[in-house]
Parts: sequence; C-alpha cells; structure tokens
Amino acid sequence: MKTDKYSIDKRREKLKEERNRLESTQLNGLRELLPDRVIKQICDECEYYFRIRLFTPLVTIFHMLGAAISREGSFQSAWHNTGEVGRTDALARARKRLPLKIWQGLDCWTTSEVEKEFGKEGLWQGHRVIGIDGSCFSMEDEEELVSIFGRSGSKHGKSRFPIGRVVFAFMLNTMTVVSHKVGSYKTSENSLFSKQMSQLLSGDLIIGDRGFAGAKRYREYMQAGLEFITRAHQQLKVELLTKVEELGHNDFIVELPISAIYRRKDPTLPESIRVRMVKTEARIREKETFWLVTSLLDAKKYPVQEIKMLYKKRWKVEGLIEEIKIWLSADVLRSKTEKGIYKEMYARVIAFNLTHWLILKAAKKHQKSPEKISFSTTLRLVAAYSLKMSLSPFDRLPLLYEELLEKIANAKIPYRPDRIEPRLKKRDQKHYSILKISRTEWRTINGVFA
Repeated sequence: MKTDKYSIDKRREKLKEERNRLESTQLNGLRELLPDRVIKQICDECEYYFRIRLFTPLVTIFHMLGAAISREGSFQSAWHNTGEVGRTDALARARKRLPLKIWQGLDCWTTSEVEKEFGKEGLWQGHRVIGIDGSCFSMEDEEELVSIFGRSGSKHGKSRFPIGRVVFAFMLNTMTVVSHKVGSYKTSENSLFSKQMSQLLSGDLIIGDRGFAGAKRYREYMQAGLEFITRAHQQLKVELLTKVEELGHNDFIVELPISAIYRRKDPTLPESIRVRMVKTEARIREKETFWLVTSLLDAKKYPVQEIKMLYKKRWKVEGLIEEIKIWLSADVLRSKTEKGIYKEMYARVIAFNLTHWLILKAAKKHQKSPEKISFSTTLRLVAAYSLKMSLSPFDRLPLLYEELLEKIANAKIPYRPDRIEPRLKKRDQKHYSILKISRTEWRTINGVFA
C-alpha cells in the first residue's frame, strides 16, 4: 500500500506540536534553575544521542522530578498533575532508556552550581561543614531487587519488602546533598561513606554520630584530608586513654589506640592516633552527657564552645533526611529494577537540591534566613506555580518566577523552642490483616484471576 507523503508530514507536524506541548508543561517552577540547554549539554557530554521522540530526555527528567515532588510520590500522579492520562507504558520505557550517567551528570552539575553561588557563604573557619548520616528505604517486592538489596531481619522474621541503605553527605550551610551512596541492606554505613570520601574536598569538616566513630575510621578521614567531629563510640573507655595535653576542663588531647586486629590486616596502620576529647551535654531524646572526638587540636583556633555548637548542628541532618524520605517520597521507591532504583534516588536528591537552591535564592533576594523557610511549603508553591506558568504567556514567566521567590521567602517555619515530637502513632490504622505473600500468590491460592 502506497503511503501518502502529505499524511506522513502531517503526522510529523502533529507529533512535534504534542512534544512541544509536553515539554512546556513539565515542572516550570524549577526550569529557571535547570534550563533545557543544560540537559542537552549533559546528554552531549555523556555521548547519549537519541531519536526525536514524543518522550525526549527533557520530558522524562522533569517527569521523574515531578514524581519526587508529587505528594503521592508515584510516576502516574506526576503524569496526571501535568494534565495528561495514558501512555504509562511509553513513559516506563522512556525512564528505562535514559542512562544512569545522565542522572549522575545532572547531580554533579546541580551540586557544583549551588556551590558556586552559595558555597562560600557560612563557612566555619574556612571549612565546609558536612553532616553525614545514613538511612534505609523500601522498594517493590521483585526477585531482582531482593537478590541485590536483601531484606532486613529481626526476631519477628524477615521484612516483607526489600530494603536498601543510603548514606547522605549534606553541606550544612546550603542544606544541599553534596554526595550520596546507595547499597544493600547488609552494607554498612561506614562502607558506603568510604566510597563517598573521594567526592569531598580536602579540609572539609565532617560531623557524624557514633556510627561513624572509631580509631581506624579517624585514620581514614585524616588520610583523605578531612577534619572530623563525632560522638565517641559507645565502647570507648575515655578514662583509660593516655592524656597528652590538658586544654581545659573536660577538654584534652589523647593517644587513641588502633585495634591490633586492624593492624594485623594492614601493617601500615600506626599503633595510635592523636585526637581531642571534649565533654558536652545535649538533648537527644532526653538530656545526655557524652564525649566528642575531633581532629581539631588547636584550642585557640577551635574553641571548645564552638566545637560543641557545631556538633549540635548535626541534628539538622535528621530534618534534611526527613525532607528527602517523607516530603520527596524516597521512603518507598517505585522502580522494579536495580538501575531504576538508582535513577529514582538520584531524581529525589536532584529535586531536593533544586528546591533548596530555590529557597537560598528567595532568602538572599528578600533578606531572610534560609533555615527558617519551610521546605514543604516550597514544594507546594513549586507545584502550584508550575501549573500557572504552563498556562501563562511567555512574557509573563519572569514575573511569575519573581512572585514565586517572594512567596517562598514568606513561607516561614513557626518558632517552636524545645519542641519534641514522640515517635508514636496517634491515629489508629485500618483493622485489616497484613498480606504476607504477593498479591499474585494470593489470587492463585484463592482462585481469583485478574
């Protein structure tokens, strides 16, 4: 059958119009920060050449960022929020086509741009202050994911879903992620962070809890050119350590021995390292007194009160992880393949950094403190103004962007001194039994077929 050239040209023109419409309706609230030319440039640098389809990399990237910002956290909800329905299979194929290295390139570009604009603001004694901590996330019950990430185990048995582990490194003055690493549930946070240290800069000051403590770990930080402040490991007997120099009350330098087990495995390790011990008091779940270990030995340059205050800033990390896991729905990821999980976590981290970048811009323009601007309100405003921008004439977009920054600057977090929220449920859940097998198995057992 002979194809009419006119009808082919007409279909091509219609496809082009639809593609342009899709590209113009995707998350316009963040397009000022992540312009189309940057996405094309990263695709070129990664040597990713693609056919001009309906779902271009631009549409796919903003679709996944939209899924992160969507309160529901699903790919379908992000698609529906743009006013579209159907084509979910084509979207899934588009997500699968886009290489992981594109997401890595976008992450590096976003981090470096925030660093260029705001990185030098709020440095402490010339150091970037990096808060580190780990967390876990769940995913779909797929055989591939179970074999790669594994399940958590307890006295109650194995978890019903695969569990992954992730370690974040936050720059505390900009409240952005400078590095993250995903691994299986059995991979320790220390192992993941060891792979991240090369992405940090010499002279960075890392602040971590006692999970990142230990003489061998401190030696690794020193070799990487990193300074550190951590809570002392729970098994460390401070009273048994050899004091080298008294710097003040409950402030002294000691020789911290490295275990003989590690030295047998690595003969290059010294018998001990020199660190500073500082006793402090803070409210965690209740008021506690504990020791801090730091590599900042100069008491004049690094006063003891400033070290204590710096460690208290580590609690900001808990709130930032909550923003990623709860407000950006990284607590439960939807992808069904290993690469899909990595891409989805990158999308969450990039969306997080773009949102905080927007907060930093709004705070600077309207002379507000970025720490007092609500992250959740900013997400809602970005979603609302993205829809406004997609329906407005081109010449109105700069005005809407300025209006968005003003609204964000006024989205203040209420002042709540000494507020503590118990980790307890208030509202009862529905009284259904827990499904401990897959839905497919349940249908087979009960003779129900979709």
